[in-house]
Amino acid sequence: MKITYIVKLIIIFYTAHLFGFDDQQKVLDKVKAQTQKAGKAEITFIEKSLKDNRLLINNEVIKRFKEKPEKIKTYEQYKKIFVNKERIEGGAEFFEKNKKLLSEISKEFSIDPIVLVAIVGVETNYGSKTSGFTVINSLYTQAAKMPKRSRWAVKEIAELLSFCYQNNIDPYSIEGSYAGAFGYGQFIPSSFNRLSIDYNKDGEKDPYDWEDVLGSVAYYLVENGYPKNSFNFSYKSGIWHAIRTYNRSDKYANAIIDLRNEISREIFLSH
Repeated sequence: MKITYIVKLIIIFYTAHLFGFDDQQKVLDKVKAQTQKAGKAEITFIEKSLKDNRLLINNEVIKRFKEKPEKIKTYEQYKKIFVNKERIEGGAEFFEKNKKLLSEISKEFSIDPIVLVAIVGVETNYGSKTSGFTVINSLYTQAAKMPKRSRWAVKEIAELLSFCYQNNIDPYSIEGSYAGAFGYGQFIPSSFNRLSIDYNKDGEKDPYDWEDVLGSVAYYLVENGYPKNSFNFSYKSGIWHAIRTYNRSDKYANAIIDLRNEISREIFLSH
């Protein structure tokens, strides 16, 4: 009897490990520890969300991190992904379509408007590529299976669930990148909660409304050291450093500035 009982326990333990139940509970406990000031209703929401059968490990997320172009490509190879005819011409078109809004934001934040265009161009190809991964599962995969990113991902899950609770959103309805960013501006949850703004003053910070998105990107850059009224786009300039906080990669910052310069040239030539 004792041997049979022990065997059953072993089977239960390894089955739970195989299907990730232990990961699920560990991540839940860590997320709850991040939200100690949350009320009872919010804690219930967090528990329900992280015990949902839609919570899954996505091995494609792990694969994408291993194959990050910033890591495995030379700058010239990386640059070709973003600084190409499609995004240059698309950026010029986006600028013309949103010229009035970009001018307003540029004046209010003393920021170059074409930098904003280049960022949304690289991040989502001007709003055309915003999904592909369920954000909560992207973050859960990092929290459960990627030790170097686990602590960060747990914090981001807490931020995501806080945003969803406050806005009555199903967390499994939010899609974004393999890293856990979402919206036209591809903010991670903590950045969205802290640095996005309701630029059009309609009472909602909308990650899929260009007024709020472009205003939020401008606010984010200024809060991260973008020097006002500067047009120094050189390597390691103040602008370069502010852009680099968006995605902590030299190649990323270089690509944004290279795309910005090409879009600027395209706008000039079209007039």
